Amino acid sequence: MTRIVIGRETLDEAARSPEVAAALLAAAQRILPRAQRLAYAAGEKRFADALRVESGVRPGTKSPTGVKRPFARVIAGSEDAEEVEFGGSTKGNNAPGAILRRAMNA
Repeated sequence: MTRIVIGRETLDEAARSPEVAAALLAAAQRILPRAQRLAYAAGEKRFADALRVESGVRPGTKSPTGVKRPFARVIAGSEDAEEVEFGGSTKGNNAPGAILRRAMNA
């Protein structure tokens, strides 16, 4: 059987490709409406309205090889985002919780 070895440089180059950046952005854009629906269903209108997609390129400062990779993520920008997502003192056990995680796995 033929063995194919892909080097780090090849993987780094693939990670920086426009196709990977587009796939990451598409995934985040698929997650956004799911998260908004879950938040609205949980009665968290402010949280849902504050959700947005952010994308860009990491600076590569933490990478040992300095690779600048693309990223895309769904950001919850409301003031109570952490409490809605993880529960907290004001939400207590009534927090809907894990909206972004559930949207990602839906």
